[in-house]
Amino acid sequence: MVQTTQYLRVRFSKQGDVRFISHRDLLRLFERALRRARLPVMMSQGYNPRPRISLPAPLSVGFTGGNEVFDFELEEWVRPEEIRRRLAAQLPAGVVLKSLQTVPARPDRRARRLVYQIALLAGHPLTQESLAQLLATKEILVHRRKNGDTKTVNIAPFLRDARLDSDTLLLVLEATDAGTARPEEVLGALGLMPGTHYLKGAIERTHVSLSSSL
Repeated sequence: MVQTTQYLRVRFSKQGDVRFISHRDLLRLFERALRRARLPVMMSQGYNPRPRISLPAPLSVGFTGGNEVFDFELEEWVRPEEIRRRLAAQLPAGVVLKSLQTVPARPDRRARRLVYQIALLAGHPLTQESLAQLLATKEILVHRRKNGDTKTVNIAPFLRDARLDSDTLLLVLEATDAGTARPEEVLGALGLMPGTHYLKGAIERTHVSLSSSL
């Protein structure tokens, strides 16, 4: 049997004012772009069919993304070069396609490693020694609020690496089925405060690694 469904993975950057739109709005943005590009997007089954599209790793509002991931499916085969040309023409300023590839089957969409870089402001107190100390800590407790409830989470198991390059902090965070750490939480554990030691708009996710390794 000839395969007709086409599975695609896009790597893209999210910069400028687009960083202020939510995960849900970014999904809508891609949905509209695919529709305007007149690509035969596969729809889900049921009473309320939706396009089979996915952003596997939501990016916090206000953060920029240098190498984000977007998956979608087509019900008919189209040349990848044609897909890229038509889709890129419908994307707004700030969203730039970096790569597009066809995969042989629906890819695993679980994020496994997230890399961030944060430009620090002059006068920050961070040192390599304080980073080494944090990496050696077995318990880093943070408090998260959601729907009026507070939950205490140990983010230490999610902190894979932290390095200082001049005034830029590089963070490597693990993502598991139990969750992950947030860059702001790690910054807080280091005693760094937004507006004083860094700006939220200076946090960029530079790479998303997925279990499919694509």
